Amino acid sequence: MKKLNPSYFLFPFILFFFFIQEKSLTQSISINEFMASNAAVIADPDYHAYSDWIELYNAGNTQINLKDYSITDDLSQPQKYIFQSDLIVQPKNYLLIWADSKNIGTHTNFKLSASGQQIGLFNPSGEVIDTITFEAQQTDISFGRFPDAASEWFKFFPSSPGAKNSTSSIFNKLSEPSVSLQSGFYDSPITISISHTEFNVVIYYTRDGTVPTKSSSLVSGTIRIDSTSVLRIRAFKDGFLPSNLLTFSYFINEQTELPAFSIVTDPANFFSDTSGIYVEGINGITARCSNGPRNWNQDWERPIELEFFEKNRSLAFKTSAGVKIYGGCSRIYPMKSLAFYFRSKYGLGKLNYRIFPDIFVNEFENIVLRSGAQDWWRTMCREEIAQSLIEQGMKVDHQAYRPSILFINGQYWGIHNIREKLDDNYLASHFGVNKDSIDLIEISKAGSANYGDIIAYNEMMTFFANYNIAAPSNYEHIKSIVDIDEYIDYQIAQIFSANGDWPGSNMKLWRERSPKGKWRWMIYDLDFTFGGNANGQYFSNTLALATATDGASWPNPPWATLMLRKLLENEEFRNEFIQRFAVHMNTTYEPLHVIGVIDSLSGVIASEIPRHKLRWEKSITIGKDWFVNVQVMRDFAVNRPDTMRKFISSKFGLAGTCSITLGRNNPTWGKIFTHEVEVKNNNSQNLFFKNIPLKVRAFALPGYRFVKWEGVSGSTSPEITLLSGSDSYLNAVFEPAELSVTTVVINEINYKSSPSFDTEDWVELYNPSSTSISLSGWKFQDGKANVFLFPENIVLKGDAYLLLCRDTVKFKSLYPNGTNLLGDMQFGLSSAGEQIQLIDADSNEVDVVSFASSGEWDSLANGTGRTLSLRNPQLDNALPHNWRASTAYGTPGKINDVYTKVGTEIKMLPDDLVLFQNYPNPFNPTTVISYQLAVSSKVNLKVFNILGKEMATLVNTEQQAGNYSINFDATNNHQLTTNQLPSGIYFYQLRAGQFVATKKMILLR
Repeated sequence: MKKLNPSYFLFPFILFFFFIQEKSLTQSISINEFMASNAAVIADPDYHAYSDWIELYNAGNTQINLKDYSITDDLSQPQKYIFQSDLIVQPKNYLLIWADSKNIGTHTNFKLSASGQQIGLFNPSGEVIDTITFEAQQTDISFGRFPDAASEWFKFFPSSPGAKNSTSSIFNKLSEPSVSLQSGFYDSPITISISHTEFNVVIYYTRDGTVPTKSSSLVSGTIRIDSTSVLRIRAFKDGFLPSNLLTFSYFINEQTELPAFSIVTDPANFFSDTSGIYVEGINGITARCSNGPRNWNQDWERPIELEFFEKNRSLAFKTSAGVKIYGGCSRIYPMKSLAFYFRSKYGLGKLNYRIFPDIFVNEFENIVLRSGAQDWWRTMCREEIAQSLIEQGMKVDHQAYRPSILFINGQYWGIHNIREKLDDNYLASHFGVNKDSIDLIEISKAGSANYGDIIAYNEMMTFFANYNIAAPSNYEHIKSIVDIDEYIDYQIAQIFSANGDWPGSNMKLWRERSPKGKWRWMIYDLDFTFGGNANGQYFSNTLALATATDGASWPNPPWATLMLRKLLENEEFRNEFIQRFAVHMNTTYEPLHVIGVIDSLSGVIASEIPRHKLRWEKSITIGKDWFVNVQVMRDFAVNRPDTMRKFISSKFGLAGTCSITLGRNNPTWGKIFTHEVEVKNNNSQNLFFKNIPLKVRAFALPGYRFVKWEGVSGSTSPEITLLSGSDSYLNAVFEPAELSVTTVVINEINYKSSPSFDTEDWVELYNPSSTSISLSGWKFQDGKANVFLFPENIVLKGDAYLLLCRDTVKFKSLYPNGTNLLGDMQFGLSSAGEQIQLIDADSNEVDVVSFASSGEWDSLANGTGRTLSLRNPQLDNALPHNWRASTAYGTPGKINDVYTKVGTEIKMLPDDLVLFQNYPNPFNPTTVISYQLAVSSKVNLKVFNILGKEMATLVNTEQQAGNYSINFDATNNHQLTTNQLPSGIYFYQLRAGQFVATKKMILLR
């Protein structure tokens, strides 16, 4: 081969336009090379982290002491980081500076930005020694001078931190080889062939997770895979940089009912004594219940390739990511929780996949694989069951959940529960709040701010300590800064579940830093609940624990119980707390319902438990066996309510409970709510505390209206308050009401503005009739029971629009000619999607829309400046396909532009095959399943239980293109293949031609 001059490779990369350079010729020290996105090149020797680095080079003949020199990433702050101690760079030698925000020694107080930034080196007098302004950088590719200390800059791969820069560049990067089989599940051994289109290419591979080098196994023929394993492949050619690294996971004859993760990484990243994150090692720190230094306590992040396979064995996503050990004291257990980080240094910077089907979030910056933590010893699902109950009946901020299994470099690693991480990204995706405008406080034996600051929290706690909360004015102040309903639900969940590892630890609360922001609580780490340890038994008095004035430093020091104690001094709060506790024990924590959830969720992982136990011998060793441990939770569900009623009666000196039978003359015509919690079972007996005000509300469904109450009250008002001291019954009477096209319609939704055109959230209402409609006393509310009450004398004329604004000042600043608007709403809309309702003065539901920012809903309305616009007011606005993202910034107060574009002929046939989420969900006993067909098809719609057994066939026929809705009745023996269904999780599956879709629904009895 002809030998090429190195300048041949370098010339295309003389990148004068990439940077602005200034260098003092009187100095021999210079910025010689740097890497602003270090995923796997070199770990620093002090913290063993893959951090950004800057290489300094002394080109002179004398040593240089950098003491009192400074280095910065912002040339307007030349002394951002000053070297405080002697730092000698010998002649013709290199020094690595770590830009990792550690703020000590050779570790700066800043990090480099891979999107572009500045670096500056200054002498003690503040004079410039060297600077560079650089543009976007690529991961694991450095930018440096060639030759060393020269004026020209090039990209280097491989890089040379602490060594002479070579002639390598990315100009001659080799293309990827072709691989015959992709990652996936295979029923028998497979044979893989690997090839390349270019000549003189050699391909190397590994099967242990390491990155292939020229010392690895050479591809000389096909590769046979007999058992589950991984494969990493790279092509090499003289004069070229190696190809991109290819990574594959092959599952051979694996039998599982759970989705699966595959981590592929250099084994040293997990198991090296020097730098492995999963081992005790030799470079650890003492923390988190360990009795000595442990590697797993370090905040180390390691690069991985991550693949996720759904239950049907399809590859859902494949991405590069970072991984850390996650959790507290559970790190000392053999199996550990992991957190995945999707950063730009590894790839796109976010995971774009809806990994939790039950929530409208399809973008994640991180997720957690939870090991079971304290429940690793018992059931592997206790915390997840406790949170699932909260999800179904309360408004507390909680984590979504899916069980999965994990493989690391092809080795089975057991059951891991997929969870959301409760951080700023969670709040941004669920509440649409700006990450820079929140306070997120963590209480773990002391309070600290994870984001924002602790000032407002301390002010609130000082108020509790110094003021009489029994005084109405002081309680009103607290209600202005605390989401009281959410706080009560949070306390009830912790107390009923018997969390003995709380409230002095495991508590997070947050607020938006705005005049309208209110504190909300996040719930997590419920492993000690539902019989999970000695302090979490059904007979444990956690109400006394949560209100103790002299508790121990763990788990209930006085400062941790102060807020609840002081609030209970207020009669309004105390009555709401007591009676809502009763409500949740009738509904959320009703024993048969809880047992149904326990059986459903434990049943999901039951078939995987034996293999998990084989992998982790010590797991599930407390208790006789896994089934006995699950039975402990069932026993708790049965015994806890009566025990809690006794605790509450004793604590507050109550006269006990009375039974009120709550019913409806027709359960398909309306609903009943007690303290805003729906009573799902008709003619059910409910226990409430005697002589404590009980709030009851009747709610008419569309097409019906509330008439009156029968029984203990004969009121014609849909909202009443009872004060009962004896057993009784209360029946809500509804009757049909003729629906009219004059009904006001939710017509346009702006749930997330563009940052460059921020009007704040707004909703447009439209009156399609020719007559005026009085909106006096109407309500607009979101899914969190936040309510905007229409003022008196508000009339919406025929063929007219009305705008409900969160911030009328912001709206008018961008729409100065906007008229007919109301505000300010004291709440915003979730950018993840939620339910919004319009309710008339008689508490009848006028309109309801459950929108989302992804899935079947047009995601272009999420933060792009476009709005969610109804195609035509006559279409069903409950169906996603009847909405479109507007152009520009929507059409507030005008006909929707998506309507005018369609013209007078609305295209009624759908464009796609779609299976929608059932409504309502959860349901009892009926729900509606809707779907749309773009073409005529043979349609099969079935219902399955959690174990995959067929429960019902709802459709099995040829159908024309169009929209369809099917009523499913869990008590209808004509639909079911068995008797009526018990509470639990079920799946419904639609097959239409080659189209197959499955969704989950929950039956709560």
